[in-house]
Amino acid sequence: MKRLIFVLIALGIAFSMFASSVYGAKAEFLVKVCVPTVPGEPPTIAMKQFAKIVEERSNGRIKFEVYVGGALGNDRDLIEGLQLGTVQLHMASNSPLAVFVPELNIFELPFLFKDNDHFDAVLGSKLALRYAPALEKRGFHLLGYWSFGTRHIMTIKNPIHSMADLKGLKIRLMENPVHLDAFKTFGASPLPMAYSELYTALETGVIDGAEAANSNYWGHKFYEVAPNWAQVGWLRLVAPLIMSKAFYDKLPSDLQKIVTDSAQEISGYQRDLYAKRDDELLGQLKAKGVKVTYPDRTDFINASKAVYDKWAKKVGGRDKINEIANFKY
Repeated sequence: MKRLIFVLIALGIAFSMFASSVYGAKAEFLVKVCVPTVPGEPPTIAMKQFAKIVEERSNGRIKFEVYVGGALGNDRDLIEGLQLGTVQLHMASNSPLAVFVPELNIFELPFLFKDNDHFDAVLGSKLALRYAPALEKRGFHLLGYWSFGTRHIMTIKNPIHSMADLKGLKIRLMENPVHLDAFKTFGASPLPMAYSELYTALETGVIDGAEAANSNYWGHKFYEVAPNWAQVGWLRLVAPLIMSKAFYDKLPSDLQKIVTDSAQEISGYQRDLYAKRDDELLGQLKAKGVKVTYPDRTDFINASKAVYDKWAKKVGGRDKINEIANFKY
């Protein structure tokens, strides 16, 4: 019996060593992350790819739990979760994150980026990394910048052909004061509201419309209740990829390097994926019978000057705005 027990123990040890060599080392660190998007949308695809890369490169020492569709809460919940340690990683919409890190409101200025190439060049540059210390002070470690796409305007009744068509319309926005100021100058009546409530609010007529990117307008089927889609491109929404600073600081230096290097690689991929997906979906939306309009942006851009005047000092001055607006790419 003793001999049998010895053999069984030996076999157990051998199997354990075999399993370790095949499946990697036991996870030392668990990264809980939640993306607000549903499966198939660019942020979800990129986050799962990021998790796979880090798990493989760390030989399983870091393991991810990826939740989708906002299963763990809204943006504000998750940002606070990073500070509390209930989640370890988040691709935060810059708009609510700027409530915690006001310096980031510079990215919320309407029509700041000329096009996707300009957007990608700025976010991939050292210029964008200057906001890392401000994030660190609030308990966040910056890993890179992702995208939530170019934002347009949906309405439930009448299509938007010009800025004048927005007059008096109740438009759902994220909880960001720059957005509120922008839509007030556009003539609308902006209304902050949780993203999870948006579909129902459109369906019941509580609001007249909202803003979104092609990908989430499609992914959440907002076209079913708001079939008018104005390609305004008023904002290219930045999404900082941030980790809990307390968690990042606990990682050994070799794992910090794996996380950092992998994040840099995946950030460019995610921004490119979002831009391509947005372009592809526009044709599919038209095929669904969505009424797509292309308002002249001149009036919107001119109206936005008042927003820049109000916010210039609050985001570090005109020089910092101009550095981004005039960035060579």
